[in-house]
Amino acid sequence: MKKTALTLLAGAALLLAGSAFAREVKVGTECTNPPFNYRTSGGELVGFDVDIAREIGKRAGFQLSFVCQSLEGVIPALTSRKFALVLASLSITEARQKSIDFSVPYRSSTGRFVAPNASKLEPVTADGTPNPKALDGKTVGLIRSSTYDRYFTELFPGVQISRYENYETLLLDLVSGRVDAIMAGPIKMEGFFAEPQGKGFKYVGPELENIKYFGPGVGVGLRKNEPELLAKVNDALKGMFADGTFKAINQKYWKFTVMPSVWTD
Repeated sequence: MKKTALTLLAGAALLLAGSAFAREVKVGTECTNPPFNYRTSGGELVGFDVDIAREIGKRAGFQLSFVCQSLEGVIPALTSRKFALVLASLSITEARQKSIDFSVPYRSSTGRFVAPNASKLEPVTADGTPNPKALDGKTVGLIRSSTYDRYFTELFPGVQISRYENYETLLLDLVSGRVDAIMAGPIKMEGFFAEPQGKGFKYVGPELENIKYFGPGVGVGLRKNEPELLAKVNDALKGMFADGTFKAINQKYWKFTVMPSVWTD
């Protein structure tokens, strides 16, 4: 009898411990990509992705901690259990879905080329068709392992590419003339254009929507076969869309909506 009671107590303790552990969730993010995820001069981690993560944690009952990870290594780090979630402006693509699962999209995902105001480059036609010949002898800057990297590598064969680990160095090289153009997300570029250094640059060509490369939007990344965690994340995001919390977070960073079209159509 005594042994049975001890066994039951031990089992209850394990259940409680497991419950507490389940509420502690590590989140992987870049920490170097303003306004999405970055550190202030005082070292505080802030940004749109960070706000979304914290709201998910609040609604799902998670105790969150953040792990800084380069975009190139974020999926391998997730699958090796360095963290349980990724909120790093990670677009939902077929290629990535072979390795990990995604939540419902929480931000739109498109692409645009940016070049100096005096540039005559036409990397894509008016309908968005790639025009590699227009970039003969030119160098285009891209974030390494991004959706833009894959898009450009596959559709602009032979064009010189300069790859970067973060937007800070990418934009510095654009301003200094080390690259002739860059490809990036228009949401990111709106902040650049608002800065003094961004006044000398413009979009070249139309905004590009390509589900194959850019996906239906940005989502939270998770390891495969974790349906309970995925359900909690999705429920939290859907609740944010429904009660106006997402809109309030959106308006902290942009005057325009970044809500994916799946929620606005």
